[in-house]
Amino acid sequence: MEEFQSTNEHLTQGAPTKEQLLQGLAQQTPVSVTNNSLAPRQSSITPGLRYRNLGKSGLRVSNVGLGTWVTFGNGTSSEEQAEEVINLAYDSGINLFDLSEAYSGPRAEIELGRILQRQGWKRSSYVVTTKIYWNTKSEERGLSRKHVIESVRASLARLQLGYVDVVIIHKADAMCPMEEVVRAMNHVINQGWAMYWGTARWTPVEVMEAYTNCRQFNCVTPICEQTEYHMFCREKTELYMPELYNKIGVGLMTWSPLTMGLVSGKLEDGGMPLFARASFKNKYSSFSWTEDETQAANKE
Repeated sequence: MEEFQSTNEHLTQGAPTKEQLLQGLAQQTPVSVTNNSLAPRQSSITPGLRYRNLGKSGLRVSNVGLGTWVTFGNGTSSEEQAEEVINLAYDSGINLFDLSEAYSGPRAEIELGRILQRQGWKRSSYVVTTKIYWNTKSEERGLSRKHVIESVRASLARLQLGYVDVVIIHKADAMCPMEEVVRAMNHVINQGWAMYWGTARWTPVEVMEAYTNCRQFNCVTPICEQTEYHMFCREKTELYMPELYNKIGVGLMTWSPLTMGLVSGKLEDGGMPLFARASFKNKYSSFSWTEDETQAANKE
């Protein structure tokens, strides 16, 4: 113990004071960093943008994606404007692009495919999701094995891609057995045409049925459900989707945060009530949040 104490006293006596340390630092020559690789990089990522796993899969996507329903839809934007939107989204850190074979017919997939080819971005740097079921030809709609495989291959041809990251089934098909649907999606993934599959506008019961069939027949399970979510449509997303995620790992993708533009004010042309217009009723009458308003407008 005495030896230990004496050693500490020796170290304490020989230690430099605070003033000596500061004086020594002031006399040192500052080191300049000339290597640009050591300098901090300025990120173009949009503040608030985050990357999360889609469901309980390993696929990482930005928490904000770019949908193409309006970007390429109804002649509202030219090809040059659409390309500017795609470039801005990509440069801002968005890596998720959502499509459908029904968006502007096949135009959305064709235009995005051309843009991706021109830009030459690394394929691993972005995620493409496309939806099947609503083919432009009514006789080609459905979820039979034939329609699923033909729709996926047609989408790949329009996109000029070797694969899409997620194929989403746009609507459940009551005329097709669920076993056939999940086996068809499993075949699509085994062929390398898609990495994952998911659902859109399915009820929680239908999602659970698909999951059960996948487990029974040893097929790949869906990783996400795409559902409408805004201030007028909240029940499914807030009450049922968390339970599906916790029980079977199905993630959530939401669409129409601005209620088809209703809350943005752009649809209120000339003060005309939104739900009294025939074009709106014909296009959106299938959505649950418009039923009461549509019925009231019809009575008037």
